[in-house]
Amino acid sequence: MTDIKPSDVRRAAMDLLARREHSRYELLLKLTRRLGDNPELFEQEIGKLTEEGLQSDRRLAEAFIRARTNRGQGPVKIKVELRAKQVGDEIISIAFEECGVDFAALARSVAVKKFGDELGKVADIKTLDMETLDMETLDIKARARISRFMQQRGFSYDHISSLY
Repeated sequence: MTDIKPSDVRRAAMDLLARREHSRYELLLKLTRRLGDNPELFEQEIGKLTEEGLQSDRRLAEAFIRARTNRGQGPVKIKVELRAKQVGDEIISIAFEECGVDFAALARSVAVKKFGDELGKVADIKTLDMETLDMETLDIKARARISRFMQQRGFSYDHISSLY
């Protein structure tokens, strides 16, 4: 087996980072799969990339939150996915503070988009005034179905209860 050079590790890491942001943990896993087992060298090279600003868990968290909220996912699911990428809780908290997303409004728009016909008040979702929608008139089965869907999307109980 040939020895792995630091330049090979850097090139492989840069190839990965050119496609999308990666956490330190993700880079380490992918480099191990590509180049074999040499964690000390990988950690050293990833550390250099971090110092140079080419790899950032914070930047990953911010981009990830933006992408997931654009897909209509809630904060609970997003946090779980970021933790799976081994992004620190402090970094996650800072990224959520800086994203400035109103998750209650997002929850409402996701519910209207998914259940607009069922809500009865919506002919054209794009012209809907979100504040005038009266979700209190829903029966218990409809509320339960909406609540389950919203939980699967990663919204907290507070966000879901704000719908009714």
